[in-house]
Amino acid sequence: MKTALNNCFVSGKLPFLCMALLLSFSVNAQNKPDFSGTWEMEGWSAEEWDVEPPYTAAGFAAFQTWEADPLGDPAHQCIFSLVRITTAPMLHEIIQDEERIVMLYEYEHQVRRAYIDRPHPEDPYPTFMGYSNAVWEGDTLVIEAVGLQKGYLRPQGVPHSDQLRVVETRTMLADGNTLTLDTIIDDPVYFTKPWNVTTQWKKSDFEIMDYDCVARPHLGE
Repeated sequence: MKTALNNCFVSGKLPFLCMALLLSFSVNAQNKPDFSGTWEMEGWSAEEWDVEPPYTAAGFAAFQTWEADPLGDPAHQCIFSLVRITTAPMLHEIIQDEERIVMLYEYEHQVRRAYIDRPHPEDPYPTFMGYSNAVWEGDTLVIEAVGLQKGYLRPQGVPHSDQLRVVETRTMLADGNTLTLDTIIDDPVYFTKPWNVTTQWKKSDFEIMDYDCVARPHLGE
């Protein structure tokens, strides 16, 4: 939208047309809920998870590998994948503007950017946090993450493959201080169908604190 405004004024179009575009942009931005602020989970994340995910044969085999050697979990080396961080009951801060949503997580000090109305790269470089983009569907903010390295969704060893696609929908409740986060897990390699977990978050007066993760290289040897 900013690009359209810049092009309007640079091209020398009629001033009233540019102002109309600017007014439309301003009104549209004001109509969206503002998720900016620090958020803390209500309850405990474990209460919301399905204890029996719909594993494929490959997914269940990956779970059994973890079950046979839980100390081999990369978390013991301070390596966490996306969903494990986003659904943990720890603070995170959202910074919202017209072009992107920035999320700062207390858990492992991860920083995540979701670019609004920007397509995913055709072949994103795989990382543990992946590549995220965002769209508005009415008043609901939808963030989709792809390009994820294989890892675990939970401390209880729920694995995912590198074909995982994560779709998060954030909806602000009427009080303006509570949001619902619905996380859809879509991984055709490890799960027979998409499934989801829903958590609720409250705005917090607390600030994100330092997180000290100590790697334990002797574990898993």
